[in-house]
Amino acid sequence: METFDYTAVDKLGKRLSGSISARSAREARDQLRGRALTLTELKAAKQKGNSRLRYERTISHKDLTQATRQISILIDAATPIEESLKVVALQFEKSPMRQVLLDTRARVLEGARLSEALAAHPKTFDTLFTAMIASGETSGRLAPVMSRLAEDLEAAQTIRRKILAATIYPMVLSIVALAVVVILMVLVVPKVVAQFDTFGQELPLLTLAVMAVSEWLQNYGLVAAIGIAILILAISQALRNETIKRKWHSIKLRLPFIGPLTKSLNSARFARTIAGLIEAGTPSLTAMETARHTLKNVVMRDAVTKAATRVREGTAISFALKESDVFSPLVTQMVAGGEASGNVGPMFSKSADYLEGEFESVTSVFLSLLEPLIIIFLSLIVLLIIGAIFIPILRLNTLAF
Repeated sequence: METFDYTAVDKLGKRLSGSISARSAREARDQLRGRALTLTELKAAKQKGNSRLRYERTISHKDLTQATRQISILIDAATPIEESLKVVALQFEKSPMRQVLLDTRARVLEGARLSEALAAHPKTFDTLFTAMIASGETSGRLAPVMSRLAEDLEAAQTIRRKILAATIYPMVLSIVALAVVVILMVLVVPKVVAQFDTFGQELPLLTLAVMAVSEWLQNYGLVAAIGIAILILAISQALRNETIKRKWHSIKLRLPFIGPLTKSLNSARFARTIAGLIEAGTPSLTAMETARHTLKNVVMRDAVTKAATRVREGTAISFALKESDVFSPLVTQMVAGGEASGNVGPMFSKSADYLEGEFESVTSVFLSLLEPLIIIFLSLIVLLIIGAIFIPILRLNTLAF
């Protein structure tokens, strides 16, 4: 099965373009004629090399979430996988997701399992996604697993939107205020300071300090900005090194405010995923090994890997997670209760609900306090600059009287 790009004209004379999967170019032409289209151009789609990587990089989280939800609905309605992929692909007219799904369908028609076909597009479907699909195929519960994936993606998208909505105003406010401060220090303060030389009096300490900062920004401000940009780039490159990344993630877990938030968010992802897998019929050990891919923190991921080894040796899941020392006592206690009652999956789900609620409440309070704090801080800076300018002027007026 191959994928072809085509350009055609419909009955109304409207020019159309798209992709179609067929065993040969002749079969592709026949399919297009069956749609009452007049073919003007047909060529094999480039499926290998850099072209595949190029269109996969542009796929948005929104398109992935939408495609997953639609496929799960169709599979749950007993629609064959290849037909589900085709129907959903047709919904994405301008998105590169269309080509990804058509290529996946072609691989399925050639005999590959859905998880194997999806794994051919690692830029779109990560290791966790394909591992969960493979688990669903093995347990015969593909539809529930797809539905769980869609729910997780939708939840992640909701959290992302909330954080973006809460941070966009403080970010814009900070940028505008910083620009105002820089303009004052670089353009306004030097002109006013030039007039102070004619006063013939000693300037206040605050004015001298602001003058020094203004002079430094004029001479070295651009160099400092370039240096900061280079430093940020160097740090991002350094964090790609596994050793440095692991040390940073270990430090992050020990930080006063960031550490607990990181643990809560990662634990919630892990608990939510493993709950879905267990409820879908996946063995607990396999669910642990699959769900560990949700952990963005390398130290926590390594801890779960070791915990999975302990479970394989016969240790209870709750005890193995407690030994890892990266999960909160709440999670391990609830899992222990689930093991005792035979409801491990629901207990993981309840712990995920609690952790997600706790994370959302803490971040909401923090972001709600961040806006007034930024306003107060930047207002104080502007007030200091204005004070540094007007105090000498007020002194001069006082002496004049």
